[in-house]
Amino acid sequence: MEVKHNSFFQPQRQSKIGIVLLFLYNVGIIIKSLWILIVLFFIKKEKVESGIIAAAIVIAVLILIFSAILQYFNFKYYIDEENQEFIIHEGIINTSVTKIKLKNIQEVNISQPFIHRFFNIYKLEVDTPGSLEKEVKISALTKQNALDLKKYLLTEIKVEGHKEQIENVLVNNELKDHFIKISTLSILKYGITANYIQSFLALVSLVIYGFSELSNILRKVEFETQLNYDTVEEQFMAFSIPVIIGIVVMTIIIGILINTGRTIIKFFNFKIIENNRSFSFEYGLFSTQNSIVNKSKVQVIIETQNWIQKQLSIFYVKFLQIGKNEGEEKNVAAVPGVNNNEKQKLISAIWKENPIFENDLKPNFRLIFVNTFKFVIIPLLLIFTIKEELLLNYLFLTLSFIVIAEIFILIFYRNLRLFYNERFIRIKSGIWDVDCKTFEVEKLQTVKISQYFWQRKTNLGSITFCTSAGRFKIVALNYQKLKKLLNYCIYKIESSKNI
Repeated sequence: MEVKHNSFFQPQRQSKIGIVLLFLYNVGIIIKSLWILIVLFFIKKEKVESGIIAAAIVIAVLILIFSAILQYFNFKYYIDEENQEFIIHEGIINTSVTKIKLKNIQEVNISQPFIHRFFNIYKLEVDTPGSLEKEVKISALTKQNALDLKKYLLTEIKVEGHKEQIENVLVNNELKDHFIKISTLSILKYGITANYIQSFLALVSLVIYGFSELSNILRKVEFETQLNYDTVEEQFMAFSIPVIIGIVVMTIIIGILINTGRTIIKFFNFKIIENNRSFSFEYGLFSTQNSIVNKSKVQVIIETQNWIQKQLSIFYVKFLQIGKNEGEEKNVAAVPGVNNNEKQKLISAIWKENPIFENDLKPNFRLIFVNTFKFVIIPLLLIFTIKEELLLNYLFLTLSFIVIAEIFILIFYRNLRLFYNERFIRIKSGIWDVDCKTFEVEKLQTVKISQYFWQRKTNLGSITFCTSAGRFKIVALNYQKLKKLLNYCIYKIESSKNI
């Protein structure tokens, strides 16, 4: 059956149900910005006349409805056939026009947040290299329009005079799709074994934030009972050490459970749809997400695995594309809980092979002493300078810190490696979560080696690989071997430019 695609060469508006969605968005913004005032209002509402309350609510609703209607009619989008640009008009008072070259479009993501499901509409986001935020967001599209627009924007073909050719490309891509599904059990395994430290810290931060906000509210409404950090700290320290340890352990367990639930909700029903040019990731329980990974634009593949995940044979794989970097977690395409076979299929689909490395460089043992000085001796010296009795009063904690820090330093040293072959380079690093960052030599932008003057006698140096997805550095390696690797990388980079 032939699939009929929409044409986007004429200005179009969002789905009409978008007016309701924009109204709800505006209500949400008001509540988010003024929630403290709303809470105070309900606490002291008896002091305000009901007529004034009703009038204020009616006026606010009318303003929000009128604003949503103006937003809907002023928002238009289309593809400029002549200039090969995606153009968006938007705004109420200050209108703006955004133009994006089709060749610069990095990613087009389709999602269906929870509220969108009630109206059976989807949200589409367009991203370009170098931007921290999504450049364009279209909040209300039908599923077919969203899918068609995504394929139009990601079709690397001259638009002018070739509308029929684009239609054929879109249909052909659909016929060649391959499907992989990550099981719920694999996602559950990943949720239990990943990010628990972050979850614990996030839970503690949430408790502190909630405590602060509750204190502020009690102070504003002039409650007799007030909360302060000193009182809570005294009551907490009054418990015995086993009780405190138990509280910490319970907090960690709660953090793991929260992280597991959050992971399942986020990545539920994870599907990977592959065609000749790209991968499409679809996932989410309440909010369906859809993101694209263009195979030709993948610069770095990062495989992450800790000891527990290794026993369970699961990985977390991230794909860094042009203009992305590892720190922009929201903008990085990732697949959680994949097994080794699934991981190899994804990598070989991009690079046509799974890299095998015969050569490797290990850091010099002097790196252990350098890291000990940086992360153990310097902090202790600073504490000693500020208040020397702290180290003596808390001698057990000081010794524990030294032992734990040294263990981490030794594990980091053991895991740190540089692997390379004729086509690929891989940097392995990490303490608990071990990352393997792999990239093609020919796609490197530049390579730099450096050596401090005190490293000349020991023949050590560092090397930095610069890609369009970020920089990756490894230190304390044999400098003569780094020179040979540098010359080879430059040769491959220059040779690829001449092809």
